[in-house]
Amino acid sequence: MSFRSDHYKAPDASLWNGRIDSETDPRQFRYHQVVETVDLTSSTPANKPTLLGFASDVGVKRNGGRTGAAQGPDYFRSSIGSLCWHRDEGFCDAGNISPIDGDLETAQQELGSTVHLLLRTGNKPVIIGGGHETAFGHFLGVASFLNETQPDAKLGILNIDAHFDLRPHNGVAHSGSPFLQAHEYAKDHDLNLKYFVYGINQDNNTPSLFNTAKQLEAEFCENIHIMNSESECLKSVDSFIQSRTHIYLTICLDVFKASVAPGVSAPAWNGIDLIHALNVIDLVKDSRKLLSTDMCELNPEYDTDNQTAKLAGSLFSRLVG
Repeated sequence: MSFRSDHYKAPDASLWNGRIDSETDPRQFRYHQVVETVDLTSSTPANKPTLLGFASDVGVKRNGGRTGAAQGPDYFRSSIGSLCWHRDEGFCDAGNISPIDGDLETAQQELGSTVHLLLRTGNKPVIIGGGHETAFGHFLGVASFLNETQPDAKLGILNIDAHFDLRPHNGVAHSGSPFLQAHEYAKDHDLNLKYFVYGINQDNNTPSLFNTAKQLEAEFCENIHIMNSESECLKSVDSFIQSRTHIYLTICLDVFKASVAPGVSAPAWNGIDLIHALNVIDLVKDSRKLLSTDMCELNPEYDTDNQTAKLAGSLFSRLVG
């Protein structure tokens, strides 16, 4: 299966480069040696971890944030090539989807169609944003795939994030609205959807947003609770996972403390540590319910020594390892 889209750009293999310890021993290979670039207009990977970029910060701009995340997907690729690979098989890079002339809504639809295509062919998509507007387009692909294959599915969105991203949008999508949009879509399409946010910072969310979360019966763990009692929070996450048949995992890199993730659209002064997210990823992977994942808000304009990109690389490694 293949597709055509004006919003699609095939992967650039030259972005993948780095140190070479051996050209023949797979036990010494690094990311840039195991990636296969695939042009979706001519072929589609099957049954592989597949990287897809959503090169957009239109939603961040609409939300009043600092722009730059549109460069995140290619920056991610060029930054992690020398990380060490620990699986027998490699992964695919399927290129980018991007808005044209600021048309975020069409680009989100195109992202959804592409995610649907990858899921239909048995792949495990990992979408690299882009602002968190990435999530609504990604969700559309997950929802349409489940509607086609398992209409009785119970989908859980597990968001590792400092923000609820349930802000009103008045018909104009932005990086703060994707999960309210997802709930509206689920209501209109009779999709069984529940939402859990891990890492909520009270100082980043108004009382109105907490009220919206309550109305939607969303669950959450605050950053302070995670720092003080991670085991209790992980039990809550595990209970949520067990109540769902499928999990869509979305990670906003602004959930991490700014000292380890400075290169984001909205840096956190009181964020969580990498290990907290890795422990959540392990729970989801062990459940065998993980359908698709994204990582959002990587902003190279504010990164230091590729620090945030490599943190995202560690998350990617745990997801596909």
